[in-house]
Amino acid sequence: MNLTGSFLVATPLVGGPPFDRTVIAMLEHDADGAVGLILNSPTDIDAAPHVPEVADVLLAPSVVHFGGPVSPETAVVVGRTSSLEGTGAVFGAIRVVDPHDPPGDLTDVRVFAGYAGWSPGQLDAEIEEGAWWVIPARADGWSGERDVAYWKACVLDAPGQIPFHATYNETPWLN
Repeated sequence: MNLTGSFLVATPLVGGPPFDRTVIAMLEHDADGAVGLILNSPTDIDAAPHVPEVADVLLAPSVVHFGGPVSPETAVVVGRTSSLEGTGAVFGAIRVVDPHDPPGDLTDVRVFAGYAGWSPGQLDAEIEEGAWWVIPARADGWSGERDVAYWKACVLDAPGQIPFHATYNETPWLN
């Protein structure tokens, strides 16, 4: 199953950084592996100085978001555009774009430091062992403030039995 365009939501089995209570937008998933961006891990680093060409279309809060542990020194820029340049659509008109040569109609930009990556078959195995829930991408995934509370919102809106986990305590062993 190709998960491109879906969200991965960390289950309670995923403990500790960098994936505890994360929501990941899947950019690519195929036989060669998988790539995604953690949506709900903002930093306190101002994004504008790092991408001056798109600074005027950054979404608030205009900070760099931690996209994942792979290549954290690399900026991944995602925004809304009708242009067919860049990678395939992540969600609707949301695409990975080149910040140095942005499409003319670019809006709603987020900047991510690094990305999450999986080798061939690795993500499928993690899903099978229960580390991730796969849910449809939410329309609000790219707008508004994104933090740990977004994990709970995604869990509550997920299908099936997943919403029962929304109140999962961060330290169940202390109960």
